[in-house]
Amino acid sequence: MSVTPTRANLVLELFDAYYKRVFCFARRSLAPAAAEDIAQEVFTRLLEVRRLDEMTISCSYLIKIADNLIKRQYHKNQRQNGYIDSARDDAVRDLRNQQRPEPTSPDYDVDAALASLPSHEADAVRMVVCEGLSYEEVSRSLGVPVSTVNNWKYRGIKKLQAAAAEYKHSA
Repeated sequence: MSVTPTRANLVLELFDAYYKRVFCFARRSLAPAAAEDIAQEVFTRLLEVRRLDEMTISCSYLIKIADNLIKRQYHKNQRQNGYIDSARDDAVRDLRNQQRPEPTSPDYDVDAALASLPSHEADAVRMVVCEGLSYEEVSRSLGVPVSTVNNWKYRGIKKLQAAAAEYKHSA
């Protein structure tokens, strides 16, 4: 659907009249940046409403759009968190089921092996595997995406496994 100047002006008038109220509604449930995104999305969606010029748009109509967007975002986040939790549980179970190399002598130093990793990989392994934090918690803590945490942890574990195998063979 193309946006005509009349439609754009109508949405702009609604934006001027109701943006603050829609933002305040969204702000009750969300952080300021997310609330602003929702409020802007409400008015962006108005541009796509058929026969907008024939409708009487009230503030409650706009707030209902915002409410639906917030609910949709919440359910999407819940599904994503469920997937992340499931993946973490699977990874923990897989790690527990793997045969762990038995040190051949008491001088095998796990802390030294962790220290030999790049700091970001060591942090990811320590936080996810040793401390049991979720990928999302580690992601927020390190300020990187969840996928990056997963990659760092995977690489770190592979390097630790290789170092343990090398140690076992050399001892």
